[in-house]
Amino acid sequence: MARNLYDCTASELATQSVETLSKDTSNSEAANWFEETGYDAAPVYISEDPIGFVHKDDVSTKEENIAIEESLTPLTIEYIISGDTTFLGMVSALIEKPVYFLGGHRQVDGILTRADLNTTPARIYLFDRITYLEETLRELILDRIPDWKATLNEEDIIKEIEKRYAEAQDANVALEEIHYTQFSTLCTIVSSVKECWVACGFSRERKAKDRLNDIRELRNDVAHANLIVENTDSSGFLNAGRTTENFYEVLESINDVLNSLQAEGYEPENS
Repeated sequence: MARNLYDCTASELATQSVETLSKDTSNSEAANWFEETGYDAAPVYISEDPIGFVHKDDVSTKEENIAIEESLTPLTIEYIISGDTTFLGMVSALIEKPVYFLGGHRQVDGILTRADLNTTPARIYLFDRITYLEETLRELILDRIPDWKATLNEEDIIKEIEKRYAEAQDANVALEEIHYTQFSTLCTIVSSVKECWVACGFSRERKAKDRLNDIRELRNDVAHANLIVENTDSSGFLNAGRTTENFYEVLESINDVLNSLQAEGYEPENS
């Protein structure tokens, strides 16, 4: 990236105040505890030593006489993640497994689950990159199609842009007129002009429209504090809402577009 963008690591995203369960806990007690706390998983300890973990889907309130040890998953290396893991690396890992642990000396220092992708550090990471993408798309449009308003077919959109621009001029704070377009309008312009979508790294117009629309939908969810990952069950074939896999694909699209545009020499002046 042309500037130092915020990179949310596993240690920043994971839940740090780790709640634990005892080996003597029953499955029903654990299930009730998960419902009360809202947690997805918890390490299980004997005395001061972690021996494994239990996920909320592994226990039931009806299992009163079943010891939690029977539902235990050993805390092996495949469930351990480094605190330095990048955001993209975390999302990729969470596609494979719903929970990971940050390990310290004889203890669990943090728990990372798919639900953590909806927390504030993730939103800061996304806001930074999507804002930078927006700035870069404006620079691309100004360079490749100076008469960009001619590509817009809806008069209402043009009038709204001109209105916002005029208000900024009256307040003596005006930027270039392109800054008063919405992100969706930028995507429409880019995906309708071959010279632009090719510069973004797309091979077909249809693919450009689909990928940019996915980014637009993610941007709106970030801006309006909606869920980033709407369905944390990534095992279903026909899951409703954005899954971890869908989210990863959009992240890749953002990175691919930014990398393609930077290879073309586009680096916003306010970087």
